[in-house]
Amino acid sequence: MNFIRLLLQHKLNRDIAWTIGSFMVLAVSGIVINLVIAWYRDAASLGVFNQAYAVYIVASQVAAFGLHYSVLRHAAYYERAESERNRMLLTAAGLALACGAAVSLVVAAASGWIGELLDSGQTGRAVTYVAAGLLLFPLNKVLLAYLNGLRRMKAYAGIQALRYLLIMLWVSLISVSDRPFELSTLGFFVAELGSMAVALFHLLRSGLVRYAPPDRKWLRRHLGFGAKSLLAGMFVEINSRVDVLMIGVFLADRYVGIYSFAAMLVEGLYHVLSMVRINFNPVLVGAIRDGEWEQARRLLGMSRRYGYPVMLVLATAVLLVFHVLTVYVLPEKGLEPGMTPLLILLAGLTLIAAYIPFDNLLLVSGHPGYQTMQHMTVVLANVLLNLLLVPLLGIGGAALATAASYLVGIGVLIYLVNRFLHWNLFLNRRND
Repeated sequence: MNFIRLLLQHKLNRDIAWTIGSFMVLAVSGIVINLVIAWYRDAASLGVFNQAYAVYIVASQVAAFGLHYSVLRHAAYYERAESERNRMLLTAAGLALACGAAVSLVVAAASGWIGELLDSGQTGRAVTYVAAGLLLFPLNKVLLAYLNGLRRMKAYAGIQALRYLLIMLWVSLISVSDRPFELSTLGFFVAELGSMAVALFHLLRSGLVRYAPPDRKWLRRHLGFGAKSLLAGMFVEINSRVDVLMIGVFLADRYVGIYSFAAMLVEGLYHVLSMVRINFNPVLVGAIRDGEWEQARRLLGMSRRYGYPVMLVLATAVLLVFHVLTVYVLPEKGLEPGMTPLLILLAGLTLIAAYIPFDNLLLVSGHPGYQTMQHMTVVLANVLLNLLLVPLLGIGGAALATAASYLVGIGVLIYLVNRFLHWNLFLNRRND
């Protein structure tokens, strides 16, 4: 207990603890959603939900237009300039609402075509309801990025946890009812609406935002930064769903459901590392701004020291959980074939665990174009490998392709950071 108290005396450690707590809510929510759908519906319904969710993830990145990345960097950069921050935030919020409305309409109009592409009319109808959530998603991303940039991680974590809980509750209610299952994806709109209300209340009550007229300078800066980083964010999310979408194209909904059940657990582990990254981002902005490279190097050293052993323990726990769930809890659902892709995905993630907290390094250092280049390379590798391996090896091939893309991404990150920031991440030293 004394060790824990000492550990939590440091703000970074407390912030990571809060965000890990929100991740725990995410993990539990994701498990509950998948279990409830599998228990009360079937593997095909699980496939429908995850395909619609994949569309939501990809479309939401288009809707956000990289504005949240701009807000994250500039909130941290101008942490001591209140009036500048207010103009920056409110300009981004207006842009976010406009982008959300536009993309929401496009996705709703394209839902029928998406259903035909995936050979699933039910998925197409689920995508129609997904479109409603896209209306508010960009605004919430901007508000949360602002809290992240100012290192208000307790509020950030609480709002994120609320979002996950609202989605879980809505999907569970629809799953256990006799309502059409495609209504489950309306839960994204419910979650975004609730999160927006709480985020605005907190910002206004705490005085973190005050009215400032929209600023043309910030309009240009947000659009420029967003245009360069939009594809970076899109590629990250696309890469997390390429395997699911490719399985949906080549195989039946049942195989999507089996793979998604395993991939859901791996995604949970990835989120553990991304919670650390969220806390590192504003610290890295300040360190690079002020030339404090020793602080940045200490963060990488800490990530290496703790990342690999923690990931090995968590990966082992995930394998045990999957075995218990598929063999003893849901034996009749036929989810056991997911063990092979689970093992492959866990192996790939463990190999790169120490570097994931630095995956936004190019972006937070003010190089969103290079960040986009990194993630574009990853997605291209993942798509090509999935196209080659899924028809040959099925869901095991999808896992091999995705694990390989993990390694490609970190390799490109190390190269670009070394070239443009003169920091050798592999050796953790500056090349001045």
